Amino acid sequence: MHHRLSKRKYILLLAIDPSFRDAGFQHDAIDSLLLRYDRSPYALVQILREAQNLHTWLSRDLLSYLSEKLNLTLAHVEGVATFYRFLHTKEVGEYRVLFSDNITDRMLGSAALLDDLCQQLKIERGAIRRDGRVSVDFCSCTGLCDQGPSLLINHHQVITHLDHERVVAIAKLIEARIPVTAWPDDWFKVESHIRRVDILLNSSFQPGAAIAAVLARGAAALVDDMTLSNLRGRGGAGFVTGKKWALCRDATGSDHYIVCNADEGEPGTFKDRVLLTNYADMVFEGMTIGAFAIGARRGMMYLRGEYRYLLDSLLEVLRQRRAAGLLGSAIQSHAGFDFDIDIHVGAGAYVCGEESSLIESLEGKRGTPRIRPPFPAEHGFLGQPTAVDNVETLEPVMN
Repeated sequence: MHHRLSKRKYILLLAIDPSFRDAGFQHDAIDSLLLRYDRSPYALVQILREAQNLHTWLSRDLLSYLSEKLNLTLAHVEGVATFYRFLHTKEVGEYRVLFSDNITDRMLGSAALLDDLCQQLKIERGAIRRDGRVSVDFCSCTGLCDQGPSLLINHHQVITHLDHERVVAIAKLIEARIPVTAWPDDWFKVESHIRRVDILLNSSFQPGAAIAAVLARGAAALVDDMTLSNLRGRGGAGFVTGKKWALCRDATGSDHYIVCNADEGEPGTFKDRVLLTNYADMVFEGMTIGAFAIGARRGMMYLRGEYRYLLDSLLEVLRQRRAAGLLGSAIQSHAGFDFDIDIHVGAGAYVCGEESSLIESLEGKRGTPRIRPPFPAEHGFLGQPTAVDNVETLEPVMN
């Protein structure tokens, strides 16, 4: 409830006009957000993320408004909002500062730096300061352990190479209420640390060349070639990618989908971050080739919430590919080959790295694992055949 309305006055206003909504959120902005997602209940996680970006946290009144507009129960909307770590149903600071808490950051002194910042800001860890300005706490691994200690600001920007001087400067900027976008650019620098470039990271890659090659070969030959190559999924099970694509292609369904799992969350892991920073074009081309193999018209990348800072650059790559005729209708003038890609940003749930949990999240639900069988290749997103492949599986497809 908005702090300017007493509980008694709020109840009175509701009694007079049941359609009244607390002025604590901007209805026009929320309505525009819902319209952008076509009021789809399957986009609930994305809607909640962006609604929170507008209003810092998700009040019950806001959740109730969303449930009405999306034709969902309030229990469902609240259940989703309380499942993900990066969604807040209680007030948090205007600046939400989260220190990475993996073993490498700890060894580099992240705990002492967090205490240092709390002292500078006169705040207790995990608490919101009385003026509502800031809250400071730990989060899980941010995927930046190769350049820690690091932290996450407002579940969006990341800062690397923290030290005492940088912490003191951060405290001063917060006290002065300087927008994070106006903080020093070099703080947000994320290095890739690529030590060796070989055939898997071929710098001679030309966008569209691999698509042209598979269009010439045909979908059936492509799946056969992929199976013969013995390229295996990099998610742990090591299933042959060509066999997965064949199962998905042959499964009964009105639609087929391909999903790129970019939700790596294992402590100390950052391979997806490097590939998406430097080779996003190759990953998207791999998705497009997979779509041709299985007959998919739509693809989705599930981007780890801690990698939200990569979203704008990834969207720009997609824009360029559409402009070049590598996404959209009749790709490379091939009649009937219509395919495009959306990016869904996670909201802080390690379990969504598991493919069935990821699909639940894509459908606007809590990211809880499904009982298998059936497997996603036969019964995945919206009950349709879905191929789920990792970033590091899709990138080598061109080779």
